[in-house]
Formats: sequence, C-alpha cells, structure tokens
Amino acid sequence: MAKIAIDPITRIEGHLRIEAQVEGGKVTDAWSSGTMWRGIEIMMKGRDPRECWALTARI
Repeated sequence: MAKIAIDPITRIEGHLRIEAQVEGGKVTDAWSSGTMWRGIEIMMKGRDPRECWALTARI
C-alpha cells in the first residue's frame, strides 16, 4: 500500500491538495482538501446549481 500526495494542484483558483491510497496499482481511496476559502460557497447556498457556474466564473 502506498499513499500519494499531489500538492499543490495548479491551473485552478485557490489551493488544492489530493491524496490517494494505492493498492495493487489501483486507487482504493482518495481525499481532497482546499485551503483557500473565499466565501463564494455561502453566496451559492439555495441557488439553482445551473446558475452557479455563471456567477462564480465572474468572481
């Protein structure tokens, strides 16, 4: 069993870390964590998911 971490992942807004547990050449479990919080999530609460992409792309 091996644990692999990819940190930071670039080409996205903010900071993202991915960790994966690998057994026999296959990913058996994975975790992600974002360390940069900007509050956009609060603005999206209760909105139709189909309109969120348009709002967050402009921020």
